[in-house]
Amino acid sequence: MAKRKYQTRREAGIILAVCGAISGLLSNYATIDGAELFGVPMLPALFFGIVIALGIYSWESHNPIPMLIVFAGVVIGWWCAYRLAVTLHDEKNKTALLWIGAASGFVGALITSISLWIASEDFRQNLSIVKTVLFGAVAGTLLYFMQSSGPIHGLAPLFVVWQAGVAGIVGYALAYRPRPE
Repeated sequence: MAKRKYQTRREAGIILAVCGAISGLLSNYATIDGAELFGVPMLPALFFGIVIALGIYSWESHNPIPMLIVFAGVVIGWWCAYRLAVTLHDEKNKTALLWIGAASGFVGALITSISLWIASEDFRQNLSIVKTVLFGAVAGTLLYFMQSSGPIHGLAPLFVVWQAGVAGIVGYALAYRPRPE
């Protein structure tokens, strides 16, 4: 598999984190009527899936198969995380949003990480799945601010932090270079 690795791990992480932040903003503020799959809005999965697929393209391979695998993993992860959050949501218990968000963030990050593990040899290094899943669960607690009044706009904190953080971890992992012997 031909690899393109021009950036350092840090630069790759920053590049994908910035792209993830943009994806998070688009996920919160962009809308297209009819962009749903069985009642789940799919634009966040589309935006974030493109970011992760571009990461695979940039640092792993130009082969479309790994890109499709991670894109499908992001879509499935988003769909499962969203359905889990909607199923567990209780409007009477606002603090439950903390653990619901953590569980949903965990599920989304786990499914995304599994698809990355399948598609990328570099993602299998340095406990990348563990780092991604733990960050996804912690960032998922930002679901608590979903119905908060004030300057926070809907799910923007959750989308921006979760997507930027996960993308940054992924970028860092994809630019892995083994030490020469």
